Amino acid sequence: MRDHNPADEELVKLLKNDDAVAFGLIYRRYWRQLFTFVMRQLDSKEDAEEIVHDQMLSLWQNRANSNIRNLKVYLFVGTRNLVNKSIRERINIRKYREYQLLMGVGEHLDASDPPDANKLAEAIENVLKDMPEKTARIFRMSKMEEIPVKSIASKMELSEKAVEYHITKSMKLLRHQLKTFHSDN
Repeated sequence: MRDHNPADEELVKLLKNDDAVAFGLIYRRYWRQLFTFVMRQLDSKEDAEEIVHDQMLSLWQNRANSNIRNLKVYLFVGTRNLVNKSIRERINIRKYREYQLLMGVGEHLDASDPPDANKLAEAIENVLKDMPEKTARIFRMSKMEEIPVKSIASKMELSEKAVEYHITKSMKLLRHQLKTFHSDN
């Protein structure tokens, strides 16, 4: 490669011909921009690194079949799609965790008359609304987002004991209120 700073179009041509040096230049040229883009969306260094890695891996693996007209647009659109996929997966995981939580609380309820999942989810949200804001926030972070106690403590500038206190308090309130919820139906 004669030019130390070739245009994107030249890099794409070289990439299609299996030029690993061209791929390395693309990687170095766009890695930080893509990483920053993902960080703004997800606010997670690990997720951002993984998504950028996946995008670059896809670029390399599909180099022979790709029809790239504008490298920057191609990379950002692909990265945006991976971010959207990650967000959809997070939503599904969150729904699953909420379901697990509902079922965990539901174990204490009468099995002969199981509650409607939507009504139970609504009841949980109502209980959370009535909790002190900090307690509800810590509960959501711990039980729905599965953020470790240590991370919650750091983010909220609390001791780990204080975070554990709020989690225990929220679980007691939920159990108590949801027993009442079930007996009303």
